[in-house]
Amino acid sequence: MYIQPYPNLFKPLALRGAIMKNRIMSAPNMLFHTVDGRPTEYYIRYLEHKARGGAGIVTLGEANVCDGGNHTPGMEPTWDNLPIFAEMSQAIRENGALAAVELTHGGRSVKPQYNCDQTKLFAPVDGTNPMYGTKIKGMDEDDMRYVVDGYCDTAEYYRNAGFDIIHVHAGHSWLLEQFLSPIVNTRDDEYGGSLENRMRFPLRVLRAIRERVGEAAIVSARISGSERVDGGFTPEDMAEFINKAQEFIDFAEISSEDFVYTFGGTFMPRGQNVELAERIKRTGLADIPIFTIGSIMSPAQAEEIIADGKADGVSMSRALIADPYLPAKTLAGRDGEITPCLRCLNCTDSDNLGKHFVCSVNPLIAREARLGFGEDIGTAKQKKRVLVIGGGPAGMNGAITAARRGHDVTLVERGGELGGMLRFADTDAHKRDLRDYKDFLIRSVQAAGVGTLLGREADIALVEGLEPDGIIVATGSTPSVPGIPGIAHARHATAAYFEPESVRGQKIAVIGGGLVGVETGLHLRALGRDVVVLEALAEFARDAMMVYKMGLWRKIAELGLEVVTSADVKEVAENGVTYEKDGESVSLSADAVLYAAGMRPNAGIYFELYDKSPLVRLVGDAKKPGKVDAAVHSAFFAAMEIGRYEF
Repeated sequence: MYIQPYPNLFKPLALRGAIMKNRIMSAPNMLFHTVDGRPTEYYIRYLEHKARGGAGIVTLGEANVCDGGNHTPGMEPTWDNLPIFAEMSQAIRENGALAAVELTHGGRSVKPQYNCDQTKLFAPVDGTNPMYGTKIKGMDEDDMRYVVDGYCDTAEYYRNAGFDIIHVHAGHSWLLEQFLSPIVNTRDDEYGGSLENRMRFPLRVLRAIRERVGEAAIVSARISGSERVDGGFTPEDMAEFINKAQEFIDFAEISSEDFVYTFGGTFMPRGQNVELAERIKRTGLADIPIFTIGSIMSPAQAEEIIADGKADGVSMSRALIADPYLPAKTLAGRDGEITPCLRCLNCTDSDNLGKHFVCSVNPLIAREARLGFGEDIGTAKQKKRVLVIGGGPAGMNGAITAARRGHDVTLVERGGELGGMLRFADTDAHKRDLRDYKDFLIRSVQAAGVGTLLGREADIALVEGLEPDGIIVATGSTPSVPGIPGIAHARHATAAYFEPESVRGQKIAVIGGGLVGVETGLHLRALGRDVVVLEALAEFARDAMMVYKMGLWRKIAELGLEVVTSADVKEVAENGVTYEKDGESVSLSADAVLYAAGMRPNAGIYFELYDKSPLVRLVGDAKKPGKVDAAVHSAFFAAMEIGRYEF
């Protein structure tokens, strides 16, 4: 008899006339892939992928409600586009999920370039856009009617397109949250001042939407549970708001203000906003279901949240990007096969930059229109003998993918264990997510039936003996040693993890302020060491993208890590370093000196083996040193190439 290991997470939830089959909501996230205001097939399949994976609700994110409120190039709710949006909702619904659409108005935070009429840039009070400096008008009654009509028209449009749920964004510093904020909303009329007055316009919007879409539609709201600053609104304030709003909405999703809490990276505890949902529920004022969002990474974590009464459901974003099949795998008792999210924020940062939406650990996501769905990568037309050289993230991914395609795979690793450079995460103070991913890869290599040779060099004799039809070279990289006098007194930053006994003393100097140097400094600082990171350029962590870097800055400030930029190190000695800054020479005493000056490809064997097999591919750091995403993606596509064609 089947016994559900997560009975609370998979308990159905009645929402008006509809049934949500479990308590997992696929949260609205970015991926603004539209052309002329309409979603592409790429976008439709991206959301369909989430529904196939088993989420109870799948949400189309950030549908702009009117000119003047656009934060994105977004979607155009025109009659010509209606069939495309209807196809999107149907793709979600026919796979067992409820289709939701998130309605947004950016208020003072809009991007002016996406709005035609610059006189319609509105906020609660007069001011300027904090990022772009454009003039923002405080809303009068006519402006309010215009915005309310925009919400209603947009809600009605998406209901006509077949969406079950109208999800109203009332958080994250968008317009409705700006009215709720006592910091932003300094009006002295009936829409400002007291909490009751500040709630008036958001409630007006919700009331109008309910009246327009009728009683059969599900209406919900995303709400920031706290501003997380002195003088801002609290969870208890938001409980009061929900108490009033529940006349019009059917459930609330609790997020948070503060960018670092909204996009919790690897330096943030998991479930960073759960306590806000719990505090709101504890007031007893909310009679509707309360969902929570923010680094909810696993079914076990989600089950605990619901079982303990902290929330009634969970909203997942990045966990379902890393593995859309998280719900389905859990139901099948295969939760050990769920690909873990790194919380690296590569997805968010790549999308913000207008690049292709990239997940570090899932090469298939957002490529559904080209590559098919989820785990179904297909069987190769011809079974081949495949040799993978290197047991790091690239090698393991290449081996796993090739084995799943039906090939006979042998992985050779010269070290005594798998993991490669990711083994540093075993002891790093902040890399639990990366450690989980490394362990997942090792399990997956074993589960895929890959033959593994540890402690063995891949030489010509081995290759000739195996006679492989395809070779994937994933031999990683080697630290670059800076040409600084006395550098022999220093060790590479990885010594802090692999040879910690060699990094002695209290005072540590790290030469190099890229991500490796800074994160090594944070690790040592978390262990109680006094650390100074020296970066030659005017900016540290230049290899980190914006959203991730915001979390990095927060952790640097929290731990008190000292980072000195424009510091040109001139010499390393046994007891410290000498560097030059602003034309002055500075002597820094240190018990140990580390360096992180980049990596260079370890590609030598590739040139020895390039003609020893019909297909030889160089992947990961051996091709070009980079981050996990480059290793995973290059190895995946190399493995997909083997046996693709019949010859």
